[in-house]
Amino acid sequence: MRIGAGRFRNALLPAVGDHVRPVGGRLRQSLFTVLLPWLEGARVLDCCAGVGGLGLEALSRGAADVVLVERDRRTADALARWIAERHVEREAHVVVADARRGGFGDGFDLVFLDPPFAAWDDAALARDLVAVAVAATAPDGVVAAKVPTRAPLPEDPRWRVTDRRGHGDAAWALIVRA
Repeated sequence: MRIGAGRFRNALLPAVGDHVRPVGGRLRQSLFTVLLPWLEGARVLDCCAGVGGLGLEALSRGAADVVLVERDRRTADALARWIAERHVEREAHVVVADARRGGFGDGFDLVFLDPPFAAWDDAALARDLVAVAVAATAPDGVVAAKVPTRAPLPEDPRWRVTDRRGHGDAAWALIVRA
């Protein structure tokens, strides 16, 4: 997979094996078209970053700062190498942690939430992940969550879904603070 636009356009994402599935090009393009108003100069948190397709695409398209949270050490190391090779250590930071625990800061303009699809099958886990993501946003920030098209999003008085768009078996949901 490659970055689709911006200063790193066509750069290959880190390759780490079959256990990580980056967001496909069509779905990613659709999402970034919608997110354009939030990107320029944004502080971005990429929960469950995997190979960083969302966070690195945001950086490429004008985000000022990106924190990539990935629990797999090998994948996190590949992300750190990618960042070092492009000399963007001041703009992009890798945190090796489980996204459910939170504690990555707050005031983010944009938070990506792209856990493995199985996470959405567990209502408590899904609610915890969305709660952490929403808590990390700035008051006018947005969470972009990738979910299975047919999966319901957890409901909670702390947030509301403002948009949801499907592409095949995956969909994007934009979530803001209530």
